[in-house]
Amino acid sequence: MSAPAGDKVTFIGIGGGRGAGKAYTCRNVIDKVRERGYSALADSIIHLNLDDFHCELPHADRVQMADGKARINFDHPESFDFELLAQVLDKLRQGLAVDVPVWDCAAKKRMGVRHIATKPKVVLVEGILVLYTRAVRQFLDMQVFVDVDSDTRLGRQVRQVLEGTGEEEAKNHTILRQFLDGYLYLAKPSFEEFILPTKRWADVIVPRGDINHVAIELIAQRLIELGHEAAAN
Repeated sequence: MSAPAGDKVTFIGIGGGRGAGKAYTCRNVIDKVRERGYSALADSIIHLNLDDFHCELPHADRVQMADGKARINFDHPESFDFELLAQVLDKLRQGLAVDVPVWDCAAKKRMGVRHIATKPKVVLVEGILVLYTRAVRQFLDMQVFVDVDSDTRLGRQVRQVLEGTGEEEAKNHTILRQFLDGYLYLAKPSFEEFILPTKRWADVIVPRGDINHVAIELIAQRLIELGHEAAAN
């Protein structure tokens, strides 16, 4: 079942490593569309995050992780339910209401759902492996890779970790050590093996990430053009 003529939904995928500024890029693009006078279009944009499509951990893995006996790689492709994401995108394309899972990054589990009842004109779907599978790429009218150097991304992630810790935890650096171990032995290898290669699928590569105002301006303009093309068909 396809969307009615003249009512096509535009899908834009935004990939890149953790800390690259993908979510900020989405928000900046939406703000730029609004600033250009397309408030109705900006209001009809839905922003999806691939992290919400993490697979639920088996009970045994959750127990071992809580006991410090297991280190789970949440950046590995097998950690994501790409089939569910594709189903959600297909329903949005058809104009159907859909429930999107909500992932709690701290608890590492799903915490309910977000109900989307209104049909969007544009769907921005962002995440580290959004461009990884053909099942998702086939929906995308535009594919973007936010390309930020590893040092900058690491610095941003460390800042986020420290902002989320209590004073005593920050003082003894336990959480920071755990994060750096995860980055060095899990996140960084996953970025190099799985995430970085998805750049070859990108129509647009955004150097310097969310601070690249020229690239954000161009993406916003293309989004507006796609919206016009969808309305005309």
